[in-house]
Amino acid sequence: MFRAVLATCSVLLAGTIGVYSLSGVSDRAYFSYVNRSGINTLDPAAITWNQDIRVALNLWEGLVSYGPDASEPVAGAAYLPEVSDDGLVYRFTIGPDARWSNGDPVTAADFVRGWRRAIEPGTAGDYAFFLTEHVVGAAEYYAWRNAAVGELASLEPGTQAWQTRFDRHATQRDQRFSRVGLQALDARLLQVRLVQPCPYFLDLCAFVTLLPVHESIERLRLDYQGSGLTRRGLVVYDPQWTKPDYHVNGYPGLITNGPYLLKEWRFKRRLRMTANPFFHDRERLGCSTVDMVVYGDLNTAIMAYEAGELDFLPDTSVSYDHELARLAISGERPDFHCAQVFATYYYLFNCADETVGGRRNPFVDVRVRQAFALAVDKELLAQRVSGRGETATDNVVPAGSIKGYASPAGLGHDPEAARRLLAEAGYPGGAGLGAIDLLYNTGSYHGKICDVLATMWGRELGAVVVPRGKEVKTFAEDRKGRRFMIARAGWYGDYADPTTFLDVFATGNGNNDSGHSDATFDALLRRASREHDADARMALLAQAEGRLIRETLPLVPLYRHTQVLAIKPYVRGLRPNPRLMFLFRYVAVDR
Repeated sequence: MFRAVLATCSVLLAGTIGVYSLSGVSDRAYFSYVNRSGINTLDPAAITWNQDIRVALNLWEGLVSYGPDASEPVAGAAYLPEVSDDGLVYRFTIGPDARWSNGDPVTAADFVRGWRRAIEPGTAGDYAFFLTEHVVGAAEYYAWRNAAVGELASLEPGTQAWQTRFDRHATQRDQRFSRVGLQALDARLLQVRLVQPCPYFLDLCAFVTLLPVHESIERLRLDYQGSGLTRRGLVVYDPQWTKPDYHVNGYPGLITNGPYLLKEWRFKRRLRMTANPFFHDRERLGCSTVDMVVYGDLNTAIMAYEAGELDFLPDTSVSYDHELARLAISGERPDFHCAQVFATYYYLFNCADETVGGRRNPFVDVRVRQAFALAVDKELLAQRVSGRGETATDNVVPAGSIKGYASPAGLGHDPEAARRLLAEAGYPGGAGLGAIDLLYNTGSYHGKICDVLATMWGRELGAVVVPRGKEVKTFAEDRKGRRFMIARAGWYGDYADPTTFLDVFATGNGNNDSGHSDATFDALLRRASREHDADARMALLAQAEGRLIRETLPLVPLYRHTQVLAIKPYVRGLRPNPRLMFLFRYVAVDR
């Protein structure tokens, strides 16, 4: 079957390779891999997508980094920290050889700058909670800043009242930030004070949100009368600051401190990274140049890989990926790898909005959410529809993936109970539900899953489900804006703890696209955060997950992700791993 697929795609391959050359990217890098959708953002404070994380972790280096298999943090720009006996104070000493790509030394102030951007209105992204939930004073500063920005927005710009409030806020801002437990004690010593012990704090420090930012970014700060703020009270920078060839206001272009610097960024074509000549481990880099090549169609990318145009496919989510999985598992293609990853594939319900697109949203009623979850045959989806070796699940935290964590039972598959709940909610046999909007992103196997789910919900509940496919960027915008009733989703764990999955559904979390808000669930997460006994803490988190997957149901978990990767036999040092974190500093190519 795979050979037949290759044959039918040969015409596409010829066209693609032609475009690849004509676009000016025929000068192949030492190592090249594919990205299907280009880059959404390279701003560390704003990054959420896996493909963006992959690039950022090769351009920047955090206080700690990841090893070749991404299993646990290792020393990065700093040595492993000194930690106080009570687990509340971390002191990081930055290595003397840590350098930016222009030769400047990496300083503690660079990390303060990067971390502060993650909680400033105007630059903060979905992962602001990494700081607000853990670092002393960060939540208070974040709340104060947002309240002040809101107050300014309520006043008429230019009036005396507005100017007085603006000046007072601008004057107080740095003094307020000094209360945050983030302090550069000297050029190389950074101290972080935590609200409570956090067993996975080093894991957070390796993640993109807590990367440093070079001081040159300040040349692109949008400023109002020397205040360091815009007229709205926000901290905002020219969004082009992550481009390598952007030189407005004397800006030198993006400066990074990781193993690679950004040499070229051609929109939806190619991103080229070259070795950072000042990187502290420069002599051990196996690849001098790395290309991230954009192929919007993964079928074409696979053909290019087969033709030797690419060395690595981190994603092969195509309609025939079950056949690729079979080839990997059977050993027929040793360059294909079937990796079970630290991720859960699920569908979200819009829990918050009474109407969607002018129609009543039945999923504000938890009984409807429970009914739709109970009606799904997950084993069928995993084994016969997806067919890539996934494990069907009722859990959002991948079972067995975290040491010491016992997964709670979920609802399971019970169509009869589903029909009873739907009738109790006032929709017997699906009457009165109206058309159910099901949002998914096109260009992958997601449409196939949507069609099967729509059929299941129609057969078991009498629901009329209308799948609505959007390209990735528009899909992401619609999901973030809750312009859906049900939406395709999933989560890749960012660190080795259940909270990386559970926090997503906490009230107000930036990644909580379902609008889920449950006081009991939030309270269990808070209790767990204050619990020092490891076993008791895990029990509280399991209790929180149990409530999420049995009672409040903002999602229907389907299966634990399995991803098929393709790595050329001549590539060394690239290890499939559950986090899909790939640091190219460890890669060498023996063509």
